[in-house]
This record gives sequence, C-alpha cells and structure tokens, in this order.
Amino acid sequence: MPLMPEKPLAASAWMLAGSLVFSFMGFFTTLLGDQVSWQVVALARSGLAFFFALILALAAKAKLVLHDSWFLWQRSIAGSISLVCTFHALTNLPLAEVLMVTNTYPVWLALISWPMIGERPGWQVWLSALLGVTGVALVKQPWSGEGWSFDWLPLLTSFIAAWATAFAMIGLNQLKHLDTRSVVVHFSGVACVFSSLALLFLPVEYQAGNALEGHAPWLLLGVGLTATAGQICLTKAFTGGRAAVVSVVGLSQVLFGALIEGIWSGRWLNATGWAGLGLVTFSTGWILVRQGTNKPQTIAANSLPNPIQD
Repeated sequence: MPLMPEKPLAASAWMLAGSLVFSFMGFFTTLLGDQVSWQVVALARSGLAFFFALILALAAKAKLVLHDSWFLWQRSIAGSISLVCTFHALTNLPLAEVLMVTNTYPVWLALISWPMIGERPGWQVWLSALLGVTGVALVKQPWSGEGWSFDWLPLLTSFIAAWATAFAMIGLNQLKHLDTRSVVVHFSGVACVFSSLALLFLPVEYQAGNALEGHAPWLLLGVGLTATAGQICLTKAFTGGRAAVVSVVGLSQVLFGALIEGIWSGRWLNATGWAGLGLVTFSTGWILVRQGTNKPQTIAANSLPNPIQD
C-alpha cells in the first residue's frame, strides 16, 4: 500500500499564501462593486480561473479528470454553491455581516470532519477555531453602522455558503492523489456552470457592458489571476494537511484584508477591530507553532486520516 507523508507546516504555509492572494481578489471585487453585477464578477472569477488552470494543467501534462470519486464532485459542487451564495448575500447585506457569517466555516468543518472522514479535532483545534471566528466578528463588527439586518434570505444564503465551504474543503482534503491543477480545473468548470445559471436566471444590477469600461477589464483579469493562484494554494493546503487545522489558518485572510484595505483607503480599525485581529493572529499562530513542533506523520494514501492527537 503506497504511503503518503503528511507535511502539516507546509500545508499551513500554502494556506497562508492562498489567504494573501484571496485577500487581493476580494479587494479587486470590492473595487468592482459599484460598476459590475456580482454574477459577472463570479463568472469572470470562475471562467478565467478555468482557462488559466487548464493552460497550466496542459503545460504540465497533468491528467484531467471528469469523475474520480464523489469527493471530487463534492468539492466542486459545494464550492460552487458557496461562491454563488456568497455573492448573492453581498448584494443584500453589509459586507461585514456576510464575512462574519461565512467565516464561521472552520467551526462547521471541525464539526463534520470526524463523522465524515474520521478526523477528530483536538481541543486546541476547537479553541483556535472559536477564537478565530470571534476575532472575525470583532474585526467586521456587523452591529455597528446601520445596525444588524434580519433579512432572512441573504442571511440564509450566508449560512449556506459557510456550510458549503466546509463540505467543499472536506472533499478537497480527500483528493491528495490528484494533480492540484486538475482539481482546480474541475472546480472552476463546475463553478462556471453555476455562475452562468445565476447570470441567466437571477436579476442583475448593472448592464453587462459595464464590465468592458474603465478599469473594470483589468480588475476582472486581476480577479481571475488571483482566483487561479489562490485555488492552487488552497488545494495544496487541504490536500497536504488536516482539514480542520488548515481551515483555522485560512482565517488569516481577514488579517491580510484589513491591512490591504487600511493601506489603500487609510481607514484603519478601531480598538475592538485590532483586538479581533489579535485573536485571529493568535489562533493562526498557535496552529503554526503546534505544527512546527510536531513531527510529520505517515499515513496510507487510501486510508482515513488519523485522529488529531494534540
């Protein structure tokens, strides 16, 4: 039975890189928010990522797969649902509320990882996830400004996005035997279908021609490039480490996003926000330190992950 070494610290490094890249993708998306409909941005993200990942896969002579296992379709379908639901929520709720709800996914992932793939998060992973999610809430502060919204449909789609992300990452964690670029091609292709359906059947806010005016084409290209790089990093992270642990490191995207926004706009966080960033940084750093002090383990390539012992 072939053996596959686990490299948890390397997986977390890939997740940190992916979080940074995805932060720039979110920044570009924000700049497009008052000109281009979310369906067009979502389609550009998935379509360009599919094109770029396909070029990379063909150049590397990676084997493209349509069906390998249910986990491949679980990753692609759940990830596409998360993408569409997140963008729908962003058009109906303040950004702070959406990000606070969608970034609860590490908690849901920790909850389902044991029954689904036999990966039992230790108490330190649970604590890190809860501290990180609390930090996200303090950074985003959805209770400030115009007040908390109870519009049930976008709130529901935000929660669906968080749960779908958890299921997508569980599926991704089981695809260690596939080439990273092939997995990204599969997901991006399925996401194109979901984004196209959203564009066809859901109301759009702006004319499609707006995507070709001003800086919009370059920003959409930036979204596509960062989506491709981010998906590759994300795939390497979740196929190289434990899902529940890597997801906590992914909360570092909030830290990177706050820094990018502060540098760009000059609007920095208040004391509560900085306290939240501290919790996010602490939860991420704790996971990294724990992984740096633990020796890599070896598991069977076609077996379930061993329970986390920390």
